[in-house]
Amino acid sequence: MILLIITRIVDKNSSNAGFIYNWVKKIGETVDKLIVICQETGDYSGLPKNIEINSLGKEKGNSKLIQFIKFQLLVVSRLSSVDGVFSHMMPVYSIVAGPFCKIFRKKLVQWYTHKSTDWKLKLANLFVSEFATASPESFRLKTKKKVNILGHGIDTSRFAPTNNLQHTTNNFKIITIGRISPAKDYESIIKAVYDLKDSVRNATDNVAGGDNIKLTIIGGIGLQNQQIYFDQLKAMVKNMKLENQVDFLGPIANAKIPPYLQESDLFINLSDTGSLDKAVLEAMATGTLVLTSNEAFKEILPAELLTQKDNPKILAQNIKALINLSPEKKQQLEKQLRQEVVNNHNLDNLAKKIVKLYES
Repeated sequence: MILLIITRIVDKNSSNAGFIYNWVKKIGETVDKLIVICQETGDYSGLPKNIEINSLGKEKGNSKLIQFIKFQLLVVSRLSSVDGVFSHMMPVYSIVAGPFCKIFRKKLVQWYTHKSTDWKLKLANLFVSEFATASPESFRLKTKKKVNILGHGIDTSRFAPTNNLQHTTNNFKIITIGRISPAKDYESIIKAVYDLKDSVRNATDNVAGGDNIKLTIIGGIGLQNQQIYFDQLKAMVKNMKLENQVDFLGPIANAKIPPYLQESDLFINLSDTGSLDKAVLEAMATGTLVLTSNEAFKEILPAELLTQKDNPKILAQNIKALINLSPEKKQQLEKQLRQEVVNNHNLDNLAKKIVKLYES
């Protein structure tokens, strides 16, 4: 089988989209040949020889017009030799490639995981043969087209538990990962750490005090106008005298994330995407406890791992409850989280499911 994938970037060192490299590699191992059209590339060394990467040249500074023309030329020149087209996330790819897919009678599947149903997704619906998504909550467009629920694609061999490094100190390590954006509600996490500073009770030695709580924030600004928000967060940390407890590490390549999760006790996510957030699943795969306000996780997480957005007081209470879990309960939850991802959201299974869409 020969597949064509259209995606934004193929770069193993990307902080926000490094996982796409792993998707491309795994799907490539499942088919005879994989052709990839992407807007830009970075380091994609190590991919199997049957994978062909074609960049529209954004990394070289090509204008949107040049990218658009090159995109059309690449699609037309490759379509006759492929068995199907897989459009990843951005509906605009299906809008541009869709008419050609109809002319060449090629199956076009749109992968989409977000609660938003904007005009681009609705327009793409005219050209798409089927949709694919991670969970029912991750796709909310009303359509007569088939919607395939496939689960997410987490590389569970890389995102895996290790030798409980987080228990080598008395610190309770909290981590959160994502773009620095108001939608992530980082201020609530910082305020919760502040609220806990004088009230939390260490679960191991039962000593009062919250200086042992450490918060690591990984991620950079997605848009330049979000720098103001980032500056406000740093000022908040300074004003609350939390400099020794809160670290901003900036963006880190997805390939380098596992050790940070493995060394943490708790991953917090207050995103409101309404879909199964990949970062939460990656944390779960490492056996790290998670705490999220994302409604998409209500069906797969126990109540003690769910919290509220924009409510630092409640968040602090939830964190304190997890700090005071018994070792047996903590271990039970960690195994449960890991197993959920292995069973329903691992990359090996997803790659096979995607390929199977084109076999009928």
